[in-house]
Amino acid sequence: MVQNPFDRSGIAALSDLDSDQCGELYALLEREQSEFLAQEDRFRSPEYFWPRDALHNWSRIWEYPYTYHHLRRIRASLPASSTPRVVDLGSGVTFFPFTAARLGYHVTCVDNDPVCEKDIPCAARVINVSPGVVDYRVAGAEALPFADQEIDIVYCVSVLEHIQAFAAVVSEIARILKPGGMLVLTYDLDVRGGCEIGPERYRLLRDILNSHFTLSTPATTTHPMDMLRTDNAPYGFPRLSPPGKVFVFLKSCAKMILKGKPLLYPPYLLAVEGAVYERQTNPSI
Repeated sequence: MVQNPFDRSGIAALSDLDSDQCGELYALLEREQSEFLAQEDRFRSPEYFWPRDALHNWSRIWEYPYTYHHLRRIRASLPASSTPRVVDLGSGVTFFPFTAARLGYHVTCVDNDPVCEKDIPCAARVINVSPGVVDYRVAGAEALPFADQEIDIVYCVSVLEHIQAFAAVVSEIARILKPGGMLVLTYDLDVRGGCEIGPERYRLLRDILNSHFTLSTPATTTHPMDMLRTDNAPYGFPRLSPPGKVFVFLKSCAKMILKGKPLLYPPYLLAVEGAVYERQTNPSI
C-alpha cells in the first residue's frame, strides 16, 4: 500500500502535489470551493479583501488537502453518531470550514475580523453542511471563547506566524482541547529573512507546542530542492485583491525597516510546514 504523503509532520514538498492522494483531495476541494463561490453573492461583503479563491493560492494548495486529510482521518476514528466540536482558528471567510462540517463536525469559526462576524453566519444560512454545523464566535484579545476542555479538534491554517505572542494562543488552544484532543496546524516559514518565523521564532514555537502537545504523526525531512516555496509554487503569492496586496507589501516593508534590514522585492520567500499534535493529559505550562 502506498503511504499517504500527508501522514507526517514536516515541510511541504513539491512532490506531495504530484501524488495520487493529493490529486484526489484537491479535486474534491475544488468542487467544494466552486459550490461555495457560486453562492457568495448571497453572503460576501465587498470589503472582504482576503483571497476569495482561497484554494488556488501558493500554500493553500498543500495546506487545505493536508488539513482535510487529517480531519477526515480523525473523524473516521470517532463514533459515527457523534458530532465532534471543531474550531477553525483564524478562519477568514472561505469554503473550508463548510467542507469540514460535511464530514460530520460542528465547526466554529473564530476570527477577529468584523467582516467574518457578518459573513460567516450569512453563509451558514445558505450553504448546506449536513450532517454538520457551522457557526461563528468572535475571538477575544487574549482568550478563546470556549470553556476548558470543550473542543475535540482545533485546526489553524497559516495563522500563528502572524501572531507576535503565539505562546498565549497555543496555551489557549491547549486549554480548550479535551485531553487527547487534536491540533492540526500549518504555518509559513521564513526562508530569506523578510517575514515572521525565522530560525529563532521557529525554535520558540516548537518549544511552546511541545510543552502542551505530543506530535501525533512522524516528523520527516524534506530535501531543500523539493521544498514548496513561494518562488516555485504552481500559484504565486499573494493572490489578493489590490488593497490586500498593498497591505501585505507595506506590512512586510515596515518590518524590514524596523529590523534595520534592506528592503527586498518581493519582501518574502516562504516555505510551509504542517504538523498534527495531540494534547497532553498533563501539559507542562
